[in-house]
Amino acid sequence: MFSKNKVLDLLEAHPIIAAVRDETGLRAALKSPVAIVFLLDATLSNLKERVKRIEDVQKLVFVHLEMVAGLSKDPAALEFIQAEIGPSGILTTKPNLIHAAKNIGLATIQRLFILDSLSIHTCLKMMQSNHPDLMEVMPGIIPKVIPEIKRNCQIPIIAGGMISTKEEIIDLLKVGVVAVSTSRADLWDL
Repeated sequence: MFSKNKVLDLLEAHPIIAAVRDETGLRAALKSPVAIVFLLDATLSNLKERVKRIEDVQKLVFVHLEMVAGLSKDPAALEFIQAEIGPSGILTTKPNLIHAAKNIGLATIQRLFILDSLSIHTCLKMMQSNHPDLMEVMPGIIPKVIPEIKRNCQIPIIAGGMISTKEEIIDLLKVGVVAVSTSRADLWDL
Protein backbone atom coordinates (compact mmCIF):
# COMPACT_ATOMS: atom_id res chain seq x y z
CA MET A 1 0.00 0.00 0.00
CA PHE A 2 1.16 3.51 -0.78
CA SER A 3 2.69 5.59 1.97
CA LYS A 4 2.98 9.30 1.25
CA ASN A 5 5.48 9.63 4.09
CA LYS A 6 7.66 6.91 2.54
CA VAL A 7 7.71 8.78 -0.77
CA LEU A 8 8.50 12.09 0.91
CA ASP A 9 11.30 10.45 2.93
CA LEU A 10 12.75 8.98 -0.28
CA LEU A 11 12.54 12.36 -1.99
CA GLU A 12 14.27 14.06 0.91
CA ALA A 13 17.18 11.62 0.58
CA HIS A 14 17.07 11.47 -3.25
CA PRO A 15 15.41 14.65 -4.61
CA ILE A 16 16.04 13.87 -8.27
CA ILE A 17 13.50 11.75 -10.13
CA ALA A 18 14.43 9.95 -13.35
CA ALA A 19 11.91 10.81 -16.08
CA VAL A 20 12.34 7.90 -18.50
CA ARG A 21 11.34 8.40 -22.14
CA ASP A 22 12.88 5.34 -23.84
CA GLU A 23 14.75 2.07 -23.32
CA THR A 24 18.15 3.81 -23.14
CA GLY A 25 16.87 6.10 -20.41
CA LEU A 26 15.36 3.15 -18.57
CA ARG A 27 18.67 1.26 -18.54
CA ALA A 28 20.45 4.39 -17.24
CA ALA A 29 17.80 4.97 -14.55
CA LEU A 30 18.10 1.38 -13.32
CA LYS A 31 21.83 1.93 -12.69
CA SER A 32 21.46 5.44 -11.24
CA PRO A 33 21.09 6.38 -7.56
CA VAL A 34 17.56 7.80 -8.05
CA ALA A 35 14.90 6.25 -5.85
CA ILE A 36 11.88 7.14 -7.98
CA VAL A 37 11.27 6.75 -11.71
CA PHE A 38 8.59 8.43 -13.81
CA LEU A 39 7.85 6.04 -16.69
CA LEU A 40 6.95 8.38 -19.56
CA ASP A 41 7.03 5.83 -22.36
CA ALA A 42 5.42 2.42 -22.56
CA THR A 43 2.99 0.29 -24.51
CA LEU A 44 0.53 -2.31 -23.33
CA SER A 45 2.96 -4.99 -24.45
CA ASN A 46 5.99 -3.71 -22.48
CA LEU A 47 4.47 -1.86 -19.51
CA LYS A 48 4.46 -4.79 -17.07
CA GLU A 49 8.04 -5.77 -17.93
CA ARG A 50 9.32 -2.18 -17.56
CA VAL A 51 7.60 -1.66 -14.22
CA LYS A 52 8.98 -5.00 -12.95
CA ARG A 53 12.54 -4.08 -13.99
CA ILE A 54 12.28 -0.81 -12.06
CA GLU A 55 10.80 -2.47 -8.98
CA ASP A 56 13.41 -5.26 -9.13
CA VAL A 57 16.11 -2.67 -8.36
CA GLN A 58 14.09 -1.36 -5.39
CA LYS A 59 12.89 1.88 -7.01
CA LEU A 60 9.38 3.28 -6.89
CA VAL A 61 7.73 3.72 -10.28
CA PHE A 62 4.99 6.10 -11.33
CA VAL A 63 3.39 5.39 -14.70
CA HIS A 64 2.34 8.41 -16.77
CA LEU A 65 -1.08 7.20 -17.77
CA GLU A 66 -1.44 9.33 -20.90
CA MET A 67 1.85 8.06 -22.28
CA VAL A 68 1.01 4.36 -22.30
CA ALA A 69 0.18 3.56 -25.91
CA GLY A 70 -2.94 1.45 -26.27
CA LEU A 71 -4.40 2.34 -22.88
CA SER A 72 -7.49 4.52 -22.44
CA LYS A 73 -7.46 7.42 -20.03
CA ASP A 74 -10.33 6.38 -17.76
CA PRO A 75 -10.99 4.57 -14.45
CA ALA A 76 -11.00 1.16 -16.17
CA ALA A 77 -7.42 1.78 -17.29
CA LEU A 78 -6.50 2.59 -13.69
CA GLU A 79 -8.03 -0.67 -12.49
CA PHE A 80 -6.03 -2.57 -15.12
CA ILE A 81 -2.79 -0.85 -14.13
CA GLN A 82 -3.38 -1.47 -10.44
CA ALA A 83 -4.40 -5.13 -10.84
CA GLU A 84 -2.09 -6.25 -13.64
CA ILE A 85 0.94 -3.98 -13.41
CA GLY A 86 1.14 -2.84 -9.78
CA PRO A 87 3.23 0.36 -9.95
CA SER A 88 3.67 2.62 -6.93
CA GLY A 89 1.32 5.09 -8.55
CA ILE A 90 0.34 7.13 -11.54
CA LEU A 91 1.24 10.48 -12.99
CA THR A 92 -1.51 12.23 -14.94
CA THR A 93 -2.60 15.53 -16.42
CA LYS A 94 -6.24 14.43 -16.07
CA PRO A 95 -7.75 15.72 -12.80
CA ASN A 96 -10.72 13.33 -13.04
CA LEU A 97 -8.39 10.34 -12.67
CA ILE A 98 -6.85 11.45 -9.35
CA HIS A 99 -9.85 10.49 -7.20
CA ALA A 100 -10.38 7.18 -9.03
CA ALA A 101 -6.70 6.25 -8.65
CA LYS A 102 -6.65 7.06 -4.94
CA ASN A 103 -9.80 4.97 -4.41
CA ILE A 104 -8.05 1.85 -5.67
CA GLY A 105 -4.87 2.45 -3.67
CA LEU A 106 -2.58 4.07 -6.24
CA ALA A 107 -0.44 7.03 -5.32
CA THR A 108 -1.22 10.08 -7.41
CA ILE A 109 0.83 12.86 -8.93
CA GLN A 110 -1.06 15.59 -10.77
CA ARG A 111 1.04 17.02 -13.60
CA LEU A 112 0.33 20.73 -14.18
CA PHE A 113 1.49 23.14 -16.84
CA ILE A 114 1.93 26.73 -15.66
CA LEU A 115 1.58 29.06 -18.63
CA ASP A 116 0.43 32.30 -17.00
CA SER A 117 -1.06 33.73 -13.79
CA LEU A 118 -4.49 32.30 -14.64
CA SER A 119 -3.03 28.78 -14.77
CA ILE A 120 -1.65 29.26 -11.24
CA HIS A 121 -5.16 30.10 -10.03
CA THR A 122 -6.60 27.11 -11.92
CA CYS A 123 -3.89 24.86 -10.48
CA LEU A 124 -4.72 25.89 -6.92
CA LYS A 125 -8.45 25.27 -7.42
CA MET A 126 -7.70 21.86 -8.92
CA MET A 127 -5.50 20.87 -5.97
CA GLN A 128 -8.19 21.93 -3.48
CA SER A 129 -10.83 19.79 -5.16
CA ASN A 130 -8.80 16.72 -6.21
CA HIS A 131 -6.18 16.36 -3.46
CA PRO A 132 -3.45 14.43 -5.28
CA ASP A 133 -0.63 13.08 -3.14
CA LEU A 134 1.90 15.25 -4.99
CA MET A 135 1.88 17.69 -7.86
CA GLU A 136 4.41 18.16 -10.62
CA VAL A 137 4.67 21.75 -11.88
CA MET A 138 5.95 22.26 -15.40
CA PRO A 139 8.03 23.78 -16.78
CA GLY A 140 10.35 23.35 -13.85
CA ILE A 141 12.54 26.26 -14.88
CA ILE A 142 10.12 28.74 -13.33
CA PRO A 143 11.08 28.74 -9.64
CA LYS A 144 9.42 32.16 -9.31
CA VAL A 145 5.92 30.60 -9.10
CA ILE A 146 6.75 27.86 -6.60
CA PRO A 147 6.55 30.05 -3.44
CA GLU A 148 3.13 31.37 -4.49
CA ILE A 149 1.80 27.87 -5.03
CA LYS A 150 3.31 26.69 -1.72
CA ARG A 151 1.70 29.59 0.18
CA ASN A 152 -1.72 28.59 -1.10
CA CYS A 153 -1.52 24.79 -1.22
CA GLN A 154 -0.15 22.15 1.14
CA ILE A 155 0.48 19.48 -1.53
CA PRO A 156 4.20 18.70 -2.01
CA ILE A 157 5.60 20.04 -5.28
CA ILE A 158 7.84 18.34 -7.82
CA ALA A 159 9.33 20.55 -10.56
CA GLY A 160 9.80 19.06 -14.00
CA GLY A 161 10.41 20.02 -17.57
CA MET A 162 13.23 21.83 -19.34
CA ILE A 163 15.64 21.44 -16.40
CA SER A 164 19.16 21.13 -17.76
CA THR A 165 21.66 22.15 -15.08
CA LYS A 166 22.64 21.36 -11.51
CA GLU A 167 22.19 25.04 -10.67
CA GLU A 168 18.54 24.93 -11.78
CA ILE A 169 17.97 21.91 -9.54
CA ILE A 170 19.57 23.69 -6.58
CA ASP A 171 17.50 26.84 -7.20
CA LEU A 172 14.30 24.80 -7.29
CA LEU A 173 15.12 22.93 -4.09
CA LYS A 174 15.89 26.27 -2.42
CA VAL A 175 12.41 27.63 -3.20
CA GLY A 176 10.78 24.58 -1.67
CA VAL A 177 10.11 21.83 -4.18
CA VAL A 178 10.47 18.34 -2.69
CA ALA A 179 12.04 16.97 -5.87
CA VAL A 180 12.96 17.64 -9.48
CA SER A 181 12.11 15.29 -12.35
CA THR A 182 14.36 15.30 -15.37
CA SER A 183 15.04 13.11 -18.37
CA ARG A 184 18.69 14.24 -18.36
CA ALA A 185 20.58 11.15 -17.19
CA ASP A 186 23.69 13.26 -16.51
CA LEU A 187 21.75 14.97 -13.69
CA TRP A 188 20.53 11.78 -12.00
CA ASP A 189 23.82 11.29 -10.16
CA LEU A 190 23.86 14.66 -8.38
